[in-house]
Amino acid sequence: MRRIYDSRALERSEDDPFVPNAADESGSRTVDWAAFSHAFVPTAMRTRAISVTVSTDRDRYAPGDGVEIAVEFRNPLPVPIRLRTDSPNVWRWAVDGHDAASTIPRGVPERPSTFSFARGERKRFNRRWPQRLQIDDGEWETVGPGTYTIEAGVTRDDAADRGLTDRTTIEIR
Repeated sequence: MRRIYDSRALERSEDDPFVPNAADESGSRTVDWAAFSHAFVPTAMRTRAISVTVSTDRDRYAPGDGVEIAVEFRNPLPVPIRLRTDSPNVWRWAVDGHDAASTIPRGVPERPSTFSFARGERKRFNRRWPQRLQIDDGEWETVGPGTYTIEAGVTRDDAADRGLTDRTTIEIR
C-alpha cells in the first residue's frame, strides 16, 4: 500500500485553479449573503422589504393599567436584508413623540449601525408602558385620561418616508 506522503496527492500548483491553496485549508467556502444582498439589492427595495407592526394588548385602558406593546419587524424576502440606521439603537418606540416615553434626550452616540435580517426572519420586541412620562432623572409624571399614539420604527431620519414605522392609538379613560 502506497503512503499518501509518497504520492503527489499533497502537491499544490499555483497554476491550477482547481487545486486547493493555503487559504482553502478550512474547507469552508461560504458567502456572506447579508453583505452580498446589501451590495446588490437597491436601497429602495431593501427598505420596502421590511415591514413594521406595532400593537397593544387592548385599545382602552383604565388609568394606571400597564400598556403591553408588541413590535414586530419582518423580512419576507428569500434573501437577507441589512438596513443602515442612524444609531446603535437600531429601532425605537415612542409615546406621543416622546422616545421611550421620556422627555429627556437619551445619551446614545450618533453613529451609524445596521439592522440585519436573515431571509424570512421576524424580530419581535415587547415593551411595557406604565402610563407615565419621564420628565427628569428619576422623576416620572403619570399621564391623564386621553388618546395617546404609540409609534415604533427603524432608527432612521427617513423611516416614516420609507414605510419603516407603524403606529397605533390607545385611549385611557
